[in-house]
Amino acid sequence: MLHILQLMNGILILFLIIPQTPTENIVLRKFNETGFFSSYRNAKLFVNSLTWFLIFLFIIITFILNFF
Repeated sequence: MLHILQLMNGILILFLIIPQTPTENIVLRKFNETGFFSSYRNAKLFVNSLTWFLIFLFIIITFILNFF
């Protein structure tokens, strides 16, 4: 079960990080266009936080899988 969660998390990280470039950030633009965020800054903060959360979650899952 944890292997599937690790795989899905890894794929999600790839889809989140790859389109983020300094000149064009497709993921951030799509999040901002949803209307869920009150400003571009809030959307950027959310995408940044989500990215780091998923990276740390992947590291934690990998750590757990190596010991159990």
